Amino acid sequence: MMQVIEEFGSFEKYIWSFVNHKPIVSQFRYPRQVPVKTPKAEVISKDLVRRGFRSVGPTVVYTFMQVAGLTNDHLISCFRFQECTATAEAGERDGEKDRRENLQ
Repeated sequence: MMQVIEEFGSFEKYIWSFVNHKPIVSQFRYPRQVPVKTPKAEVISKDLVRRGFRSVGPTVVYTFMQVAGLTNDHLISCFRFQECTATAEAGERDGEKDRRENLQ
């Protein structure tokens, strides 16, 4: 972890760099469509393993992406879907873009 922080300035900068500092918004209609892992999670997992992290398989990483807000996998019928999407877009408009630029 210390090496990641030293190289990128923070774990946040490192992890968000994989999604270009913008949440991925999925458009799933049915729970069966939500994956347990994605190609992006596999890339992150491999990079974490390369950096010496353990127990960070693609399923664990994808779960982390969901919890941390890197991906919005709420079903489009979920009452939280629009709110989460709007929050991500508002963050871009209301200074998160500026914050992200400062991270770089």
